[in-house]
Amino acid sequence: MHKIRMALATAATAATACTLLAGPAQAASDTVQVTHCNAWYQDHKEDGFFRAFDAVDCYELLGEASGNDANWADGSGTFRGSDNDAATSLLNTGTYAGGINNVMVFSDAGPNGYMGCMSRGEIFVDDLRDNTLFNANGLAMNANNKISGHEWTSWCYNALT
Repeated sequence: MHKIRMALATAATAATACTLLAGPAQAASDTVQVTHCNAWYQDHKEDGFFRAFDAVDCYELLGEASGNDANWADGSGTFRGSDNDAATSLLNTGTYAGGINNVMVFSDAGPNGYMGCMSRGEIFVDDLRDNTLFNANGLAMNANNKISGHEWTSWCYNALT
């Protein structure tokens, strides 16, 4: 009987020690994880720009535009040459004024080819590897490193997430 009491006492002491060492239980956090894209948004919200980045989570800015740039491969507009087919994350800090606050992106200059939309309410797409562009026939293409132009619109087709 003495051995059973001793074993129970040892187990109780070990359980108490583990609880004390672990500390109090923590409730799950209700806050949104702060990402680099979110920080960019907070710094630039409502400034009227669309931005594209070469890396995930809005790192390595490729360019920014307050207007349309239908051909990222050419030498005009704010996106040029090597910006073409290089975007991996996007940020929309457009305004609600006038209702033209969504950004359509296209796989081909023009705007042509496969397309996707970044709605104003979405704010950012932190990783285009998880997104799809569609063409007029419903065929799909992964959106990462496939954007060749953009256009501000009041409508949104094939929302990126």
